Amino acid sequence: MNNPRSAWRIAWETRFYRWVDTRTPRARSITLNRKNLYTFPNLTGLMFLLVTLIIWMLGTNYQNNLILALAYLMMSIFVVAILHAFANLAGIRVTFIGAKPAFAGEPTCFELELTTTHKQGCDHLELRWPGGDTRVVTLNANEPTRITLYANSSERGYLWPGRLLLQSTFPLGIIRCWSWLNLDAQALIYPAPVACEEPQHQATDGNEEGGNPQSGGDDFSGLRTYQAGDPIKHIAWKQYAQEKGLFTKEYEAYFSAEKWLDWQSLNQPQELRLAGLCFWALHYELRQIPYGLAMPDTQLAPALGDHHLNAVLKVLAEFNLPRAGNQQQ
Repeated sequence: MNNPRSAWRIAWETRFYRWVDTRTPRARSITLNRKNLYTFPNLTGLMFLLVTLIIWMLGTNYQNNLILALAYLMMSIFVVAILHAFANLAGIRVTFIGAKPAFAGEPTCFELELTTTHKQGCDHLELRWPGGDTRVVTLNANEPTRITLYANSSERGYLWPGRLLLQSTFPLGIIRCWSWLNLDAQALIYPAPVACEEPQHQATDGNEEGGNPQSGGDDFSGLRTYQAGDPIKHIAWKQYAQEKGLFTKEYEAYFSAEKWLDWQSLNQPQELRLAGLCFWALHYELRQIPYGLAMPDTQLAPALGDHHLNAVLKVLAEFNLPRAGNQQQ
């Protein structure tokens, strides 16, 4: 439930991020510099300043040069820490390499590449997506380093993980230098598979290769000796008139060995249909049963393999999205 404090925070963050975006627009690769790096004392730094102030006041009150010198030394260390904290991150280049598709509700893996031009490299660099786990890395000068960061997904479609937090308190832990990077990164999220009734596959019109014949269809398959109880309409009267004997016509129906994931065969809400089709796609692929996909606007012919499975899952993930391919959360 929103309260005045959270509403004020959201409004402040919105204005702040809008200002940040004017300085560093969304891009696939971003280099840290004075336009997108921010430095400020953390809680330890503020305590350090408070202690420095108290020492300075004591030195001034008692006119003790030794205490004053200590206060000035601590202040010098504080200023130097600001410069080193900024220099530690300046020049780092962050590039979005790619993201692996995941199923809704699973952590999504984003791959990034980091490079620094600082001759001393970069120590104790922390990175994380909003709500994700923090990754700590150390960079060497001019040596690209690839890392993976995970973001939580909740629903199918395209996941934009949000702004990447990149920060460090190196070297003294009293100055926090950070940046919120608006990377052009997104990942495709498949529907979470949910078991349901198997979609009915289509029957073929004829005797196709690999088909499974079943009696009782409309296709004539041959004659057999008449048995008591056979339907009168199936008796082969022509052969009987030719005095060849009394036979019964047999009919069969051929059902394709291939499976079809037919949107129309399931009578469920949209998301449950997609989850069910996803489940059966994975099931057929695991059992090596060729399967096709029939959606209202897309049809994929029966096939097998990772490429076909990814194509089917992609169609299910993008089905009826408000803005397919560019959705942001």
